[in-house]
Amino acid sequence: MKKKSRKIVVIVGPTASGKSDLAKILIRKFNGVAISADSRQVYRGMDIGTGKDKSFFQYMVDIRDPDEDYSVAEFQLESNKLIDKIISEGKIPFVVGGTGLYINALIYGFQFPKTDKKLREKIENYSTEKLLQELSKFDPVSAEKNKDNHRRLARALESYLVNARPLSKYKKKKPNFEYIMLCIDSPREELYKRIDARVDERIKDGMIEEVEKLLKNGIPHKRLQRFGLEYRYIDDYIVKLKSQNSNLKTNNQILKQKSDELKNEMIQKLKFKIHAFARRQLTWFRKNKEICWLSTNKEIEQYIVDYLI
Repeated sequence: MKKKSRKIVVIVGPTASGKSDLAKILIRKFNGVAISADSRQVYRGMDIGTGKDKSFFQYMVDIRDPDEDYSVAEFQLESNKLIDKIISEGKIPFVVGGTGLYINALIYGFQFPKTDKKLREKIENYSTEKLLQELSKFDPVSAEKNKDNHRRLARALESYLVNARPLSKYKKKKPNFEYIMLCIDSPREELYKRIDARVDERIKDGMIEEVEKLLKNGIPHKRLQRFGLEYRYIDDYIVKLKSQNSNLKTNNQILKQKSDELKNEMIQKLKFKIHAFARRQLTWFRKNKEICWLSTNKEIEQYIVDYLI
């Protein structure tokens, strides 16, 4: 009996590079099923700001409420189960996303120790010097490697205290599937134009109203700030707008002019910040020599055909 193929396809790339549009084409052509690898699309009610494409089915979308935490370890565990399920159904899993940590955790089999939220909150109040001193007793490798990074020192100390095992001792676990990683290679200026057009479109589609609704539903400002660029800058804009409108004693025409200026300033800042974010994503992906950069859909399709043979 012929052994069932355990091959998956990973589509990566920076924001606004067209991953979802490409995935839709490939899924239809190759009898595939999509698994979203986007750390924000897991949250319900965050559709416009995260750019969810609901014109085709994707696993790992809308699986948590915005006030719930979701970790890369959970993504890794659930995605591995989904890959088994999709392959058992005779289809090809397509992992699609721009969250590099999610992709790497799945592909390279990172191991994640158990955590303790209460202990973490306590440890995070330690100074960097105290964290370094404590961690050096149990895990000198992690201490030296992360000696200037407060957050990583705290995670490493938490890991040892919870699991009685140094974080540096956790090894990668080889996944039980084959994979290829593909990325659309777009010119930088073209990518910036796509980002700018997408920001304008999302503002028009109600991205500001989406953030206002999240606030109205009880999501704190601090939580929104953690969701990244669109939510951070729109949240800042809403706070500034409210302050301006309450303090500005003038007629409605001037008030509207000031409000428009504030909005336009926010939009421009957001575009520039997303440009910078896309550059960081590209740097992340460029470091991975396993990623194949292709310029056209036709090239990508042929690459997958050759891989699946």
